[in-house]
Amino acid sequence: MKYSKQVEFWRERLAEAVRGYEKPVRIMEVCGSHTNAIAQAGLRSLLPENVRLISGPGCPVCVSGAGFIEEARKAGALPGVMLMVFGDLLPVPGASPERRTLAETTAAEVIYSPEEALEYARLHPERHVVFAAVGFDPTLSATAGVLAEAAERQVKNFSLLSDFKRLRPVLELLVSGEGENGLSGFLLPGHVAAVCGEAGFEGLRIPGVISGFEPENILHSLLRLLRLIAAGNGTVENNYTRVVGPRGNPVALGLIEKFFEPAPSVWRGFGEVGGAGWNLRPQWREFDAFARWNIERVRAAESPLCRCGEVLRGRLSPENCGMFGHKCTPEHPVGACMVSSEGACQAAYRYREAGLA
Repeated sequence: MKYSKQVEFWRERLAEAVRGYEKPVRIMEVCGSHTNAIAQAGLRSLLPENVRLISGPGCPVCVSGAGFIEEARKAGALPGVMLMVFGDLLPVPGASPERRTLAETTAAEVIYSPEEALEYARLHPERHVVFAAVGFDPTLSATAGVLAEAAERQVKNFSLLSDFKRLRPVLELLVSGEGENGLSGFLLPGHVAAVCGEAGFEGLRIPGVISGFEPENILHSLLRLLRLIAAGNGTVENNYTRVVGPRGNPVALGLIEKFFEPAPSVWRGFGEVGGAGWNLRPQWREFDAFARWNIERVRAAESPLCRCGEVLRGRLSPENCGMFGHKCTPEHPVGACMVSSEGACQAAYRYREAGLA
């Protein structure tokens, strides 16, 4: 925050919200974009002493396990195949003994949207494009739209290696007996809620507030969340109403329903979680790279050197990892949480260096 009056205003409001509430408050900011915004604006410095913000599993590249890197590597090695990925995926270590990355072993093309992958396939019919797809509801719905276009245009040289994630089951796990986190509330991602709506996060046992990403909106969301926690109110509130509706985006949800179905998925730090991923429906098998190219799923253990899984579960702060800032930096990352621009470790490192985190 830039202005001292603003700083004092928010510090006083946040303190007032939990005055008389003596229990420790542990709030998980689920989304990597929130983690970055909070660190960049130095918002943690405004919190009362008994309130702690914990980074969660809302970084898509971070939660895709080492096995998916190996699956993408297999796809990229196929004759005539052009593997297309989001740039954050390239430096993530795989599961090989050398923990090699896609950048080191695969001639993958970096794209910034699913539409780019389809456009390349349409313009280059001699190549088969495999899009190694990671992300949550916004990217999932955009990809479903791309599949609808591919089906309509009868594009035959395009398929999807899907590792899309479904957030709700993992949030339920975090607040269950297995979570072991003692979480008090969730700061919930506004861009995911823009697709799934308020309904997508209702009934999570602990309170939550759906938030945008500007510092003022985050602070107001935290204020509302602290009031819910202090009152013992376990509901979910929407503090991003200009973007998020009660039932979400019906067009996006319809496209997701048409092409995808919930499926078990392996999350870094969590293992396999039922219903926490998305598979293409059987009738769209022609777009399923796993089926089309007979790519076997890889079940791989994560490197014992990296504690990213504990960070994603909220059990470990990045600064408490022995390799943080020494052996593990954005220039030489040991794990995905330091690789991704949405990773908690990279955010902690970058803004600590700037004196903000």
